[in-house]
Amino acid sequence: MTGSQTAAGAQLFQRFRARAVSFSKPRLFSADILLQFDDIPIIVRVRDGRVTELVEHRVPLQSSDFSIKGTAQGWTKFWQCMPPAGWHDIFALNKRKEFTIEGNLQPLMAHLQYVKDLLACAREVAA
Repeated sequence: MTGSQTAAGAQLFQRFRARAVSFSKPRLFSADILLQFDDIPIIVRVRDGRVTELVEHRVPLQSSDFSIKGTAQGWTKFWQCMPPAGWHDIFALNKRKEFTIEGNLQPLMAHLQYVKDLLACAREVAA
């Protein structure tokens, strides 16, 4: 891991954190989601549709329900105001090998729109 990779991941994490801390939708959805921004892993705790905590993933073997890990390029393009085709969706990014999706996929699929909206909350806003 180079210093520039760490810096890119930290910037992506801060961008996500700024928007995700207030993310809430009325849903009966609770999960611990491992997100990785380049080389920076975090746990997003969602309780009853509200992001309650963002925890840096420092503990070995810390559990999560599922994980979505992405490259700096993948997150950066995904968060454009109007992402290009193939960069607009977590499954398209998985197909491009920019994202990996692992773990118990049942809660992800059962609450797919919520998760997609949560991940897209850091998108650029049109001027």
